[in-house]
Amino acid sequence: MRIKPLRILALGVVLCFGAVGAASAAMTIKLGTVTPAVGDRLIEACEIFKKYVEDKTDGAITFQLYPASQLGGEREMLEALQMGTLEMAALTNGPFPNFSKDILVFDIPFIFPTEAVAHAVLDGPFGDGLREKILKDTGVRCLGFAENGFRHFTTTNKPIRVPEDVKGLKIRVMENQAHMAMIRELGGLPTPMAFAELYTALAQGVVDGQENPISLIASMRYYEVQKYLTLDGHLYCPYLLMISEDIWSRMTPDQRKIMMEGVAIWRDEERGRNKKQSDEAEELMASKGTEIIKLTPEVHAQFQERTAGVEAFIRKQVSPGIIEDLKKAIAAAQTK
Repeated sequence: MRIKPLRILALGVVLCFGAVGAASAAMTIKLGTVTPAVGDRLIEACEIFKKYVEDKTDGAITFQLYPASQLGGEREMLEALQMGTLEMAALTNGPFPNFSKDILVFDIPFIFPTEAVAHAVLDGPFGDGLREKILKDTGVRCLGFAENGFRHFTTTNKPIRVPEDVKGLKIRVMENQAHMAMIRELGGLPTPMAFAELYTALAQGVVDGQENPISLIASMRYYEVQKYLTLDGHLYCPYLLMISEDIWSRMTPDQRKIMMEGVAIWRDEERGRNKKQSDEAEELMASKGTEIIKLTPEVHAQFQERTAGVEAFIRKQVSPGIIEDLKKAIAAAQTK
């Protein structure tokens, strides 16, 4: 049977509009974090990101936020992103070395001198190259970096005033080989466990201490079960905003543009909130009876010296030249 020309034209119009409709079809995106549902800078920044994208896309893209490990730990969420069963997550760098080794460069102790230098490196060519490498290695796209912050020690019964004080202590760490190596260099016993289990482990004495950014220590109320906070800033920890490549590929160019505008807002809002929350956290913890230990430059240098071997460990794991590229990016940022 012959199809008349007008019918062919009509069919073509229907197919065309159908394709456009499919390309800009509405989508609901689940976005997970392990951080608290209230009172934490990350979920507040995610709320702002959510509103911006939903408003700018006229509701074509909507979000459901799942904080407080509702969708599992960070490794589980990263694996779910790979499998396509989760659309987005805001994750620390903790689980990534199991999937993309080059991110281990962030785990060289004391490599970043300040937050401002870290921001410049992450937002510049080095960060762009690292995001491309993560996509290649994991199949999951990193849209941008925000800030978890410099990590510090807390302990229950024994304060950490000098490196030797770490000896024999069971310290909870993320499931990250470089973090474990750092604790071993200090003579401690690294104990990896999921973030959601940490408060209970501290309360029950399963571990003697832990290490996290001060803003997160406060929002998770670890001061209720820890007596001492040592402000050594041994590692700088970013947040990575990750999206399933399948979801990204289904977005129109305009939607992707709006998403990246939202990511820039998310990054700046989260970093600003982290700074404010960190400043307030120290005062809060002191008011709750936490002894806050600040290191002299001499003792700080001792911690650097004792953990210097971690860089050699990391150098064996990562791509040749990437540590030198990072150090050049840091030096360039420091001159600005």
